Formats: sequence, structure tokens, C-alpha cells
Amino acid sequence: MKNNKKLIIIAVIAVVIIIAAVLIISSQSNSFSSNLTSEEIYNLVQGSFNTEGGIRVLDDDVILEFTDKNLDSIENYTVAKANNAKNINEVGIFKVSGNINEVKKIVTKYLSEKQQSYRAMDYFPEEVEKIDCAKVVVMGNYVIYSFLNEQDTTTFYKAIEDLIKQ
Repeated sequence: MKNNKKLIIIAVIAVVIIIAAVLIISSQSNSFSSNLTSEEIYNLVQGSFNTEGGIRVLDDDVILEFTDKNLDSIENYTVAKANNAKNINEVGIFKVSGNINEVKKIVTKYLSEKQQSYRAMDYFPEEVEKIDCAKVVVMGNYVIYSFLNEQDTTTFYKAIEDLIKQ
């Protein structure tokens, strides 16, 4: 009888710990604001990375480079690339109102294919760091990717995090 009571107490404590852990994790994942559009975020953080030689925001049809699917889950997006073909600086910010994992998967595939393409072309040696530092990050309702050098990658993502963190 005493062993059953001990087991029940241990089980209750375990359930309480699990519930507390789930609540902590879920509150951390929702610690980002989603009140800014991708364009607003881009405009506020574009000074966080090197834009020497110029950078341009691409037209909305750039989504066709990512997928031929109609992605209703993307609320808005901004993709910007360097003007100079010798510079592969590129960033993308997608505000997602639906399945964020689907968008992350599509953006990750795009990034991976671009990395393979750049490596196959034996791109300019000074751009290799950008190929290696390329990454996709999810922050709240945003999927963000970049082809930037290590320092610019760090400052770019930190600027966005500081901007949308609640």
C-alpha cells in the first residue's frame, strides 16, 4: 500500500514537471512579435550587413525560384540580392501565417540548391565564406535566410531578433 502511494506521488510530480516544461518551452517559442511585415523588417535591418555595390529588393515573382506551389501560408516576403554578380549577398524574410514548417522546408531546399550551384561553379574564392555561412532560421512567424559572411550573418540575425523579440 505504501509503495502504491509513493508511486502515485512520483507519477504526479513527474506529470507536473512535464507540464511545467511544456509551458516554458511553448512560452519561449512565442516570444517574438509578428506585427511587422517582411518589408518593414528588411528596411529596418538592411544596415546590419554589407551592401557595398548596392542591393535590390526583388519583385514578387521571385517566389517562383523557391516553389511553383501556391503558398497561401506566406503572408508577405522580401528577398534582396546584391547588384553585383561577383557578390552573392542575399537575404530573404518570409512572414508566415500558416504552416511554418512547410515554408522552412521550401526555403531550406532553395538555399541548399543555391549552395550546390555556387560550389559547382567554383564561385569567387572571397564568396566561399558566404556559401558556408548560409542558413535558414525561424523566429516566431518568420522564416529568414541569408547568404552573408560570418560577421554579417551574426549581425543580421541579431538585428532581426532584437527588432521582433517581445
